[in-house]
Amino acid sequence: MRYINYNGNIYPEHETLLPVTNRAYRYGDGFFESMVMFNKKIPLMEFHWSRIVFTAEVLSAYLPPTFTIDALQSMILDLASVNDAVKNARIRVQFFRLGDGLYLSNDDELGFSITMDRLDNEKFEVGEGLKAGMRDDCYKALSMVSDLKNSSALMYVIAAQFTRAEGWDEIILMNHFGQVCEGLTSNIFIVKNGKLITPTLDSACVNGVMRCYILWLLENQVEEREIDVDELATADEIIMTNAVKGIQWIRELNGKTYANKKALELTQMVNERLIGKAV
Repeated sequence: MRYINYNGNIYPEHETLLPVTNRAYRYGDGFFESMVMFNKKIPLMEFHWSRIVFTAEVLSAYLPPTFTIDALQSMILDLASVNDAVKNARIRVQFFRLGDGLYLSNDDELGFSITMDRLDNEKFEVGEGLKAGMRDDCYKALSMVSDLKNSSALMYVIAAQFTRAEGWDEIILMNHFGQVCEGLTSNIFIVKNGKLITPTLDSACVNGVMRCYILWLLENQVEEREIDVDELATADEIIMTNAVKGIQWIRELNGKTYANKKALELTQMVNERLIGKAV
């Protein structure tokens, strides 16, 4: 049996806890944070915490007074212990506004749940490359919440359906201006003449934790700018990043195959700095 943490208490995973009046269920009024745990340690915890605090502020919501970064880490480790002492796992922390009301809530405090799924790997692995595709009718609009991991994920659900139907591993999303935005669950970087380039947040991409870490780690070695779709065909590499899978690479897109030299370099760098292990 697997267990979850719901508002600070541990319950069996399949126990009914959320009422039908829950605001995340009714309105998508919430957000989530995805993390990875390797050997009971969470890489980039400070980056995750900063995004949690920032997102709550944007949504005019507030965390419970006892919900601190230290408390969150303790709850995750406690949950790992009751789940057969799992050491490597994908963590999801879901937040939802607790109040009643219609669109306007009468209480802006956040409730939360913590769930985890066991992973076999104990470090980031670059993988064998992904087959990717694109669709003109699958795009993401720029808005005041487009950079957040909010609970209104219907567009991603539809994109995932397209990806499965086409036999792809990944789909590259455009914004409503027809520019490169992101992947299904990842930020995107391209490599041209040895230079890393990634879309700005004004391109409607999620402000991903691994994206932030790479920008911080490499400082002025990464160029943030708008990327036209045509540039994908002339790129040397296409790299996808997120906090759970780390760095992955596109092997094939629209019949073109891509290299993975920079993806391997980044994976080695991230593993050595965050986990203390080489590729």
